[in-house]
Parts: sequence; C-alpha cells; structure tokens
Amino acid sequence: MLSENNLTLTAYCDSDWGGCQTTRRSISGYCIFLGSSIISWKLKKHTNVSRSSAEAEYRAMANTCLEIVWLRYLLQDLKMSCNLPAQLLCDNQATLHIAGNPIFHECTKHIEIDCHIVREKIQVGIINPSYVST
Repeated sequence: MLSENNLTLTAYCDSDWGGCQTTRRSISGYCIFLGSSIISWKLKKHTNVSRSSAEAEYRAMANTCLEIVWLRYLLQDLKMSCNLPAQLLCDNQATLHIAGNPIFHECTKHIEIDCHIVREKIQVGIINPSYVST
C-alpha cells in the first residue's frame, strides 16, 4: 500500500446566524484538515450579535483564517513546508464576495475591521476561499 504525503491544509467554516435562542448571537465553527486528517476544530458563540447572515459567516471565516495562519507557523516550526494556499471552503456566496472584493463598502461597513484579515490573507496567498454547497 502506498502512503500519500499530502501536506495541504483544507478548512471548512460555517455559521448559524442567530443560532442562540436566548441571546440571538450566532454560533460558528470550523474544521481544518492536513491532508485527509483533521487537525483542528472549534465551535464558538460569537461575542457580538451579527446584523446579517453574511456577517456571521464572515466572522466564521475570519476565525478560521487566524487558525490557518497559526497552523502554518506550527508546521513551519516542525520543518514541514506548506507553500500552497490553504483551501477555505464556505457555503455563503455573499461572504466570498465580501472577502474577494475590497470595494464592496456600503454593505460591509458594519463589519468590524478585525474581520477584514481575510482579505489580507487572500492577497498574500495564505488562503484560497471557495464555495462549497451544503
């Protein structure tokens, strides 16, 4: 049996807009694979109420992006090169449009500035976001 040495990062993120019935805060989560093995996952209630499903999904994408950056540093410290951008899969096309289009200001001015780390990481080639159907 041949062993494949696939060291690519693939991440999935999702959010449940207003999922908490008490506080109406969104709940988001992600899972990240190294090759075919899951190496990181998290589920968390947002600290703020999101004003739209796209904002909730964008926050999930931003949190996933930060975890990908941390994992890349960890892999680098372990002398494992990870030169390709990580695939970041999301099921919200509006979120992908926000991430890829820095001119989309009118609809995104309410999203906190720290969430825009996604755009920065796309531009430097750390992540490659794309759509996945649910």
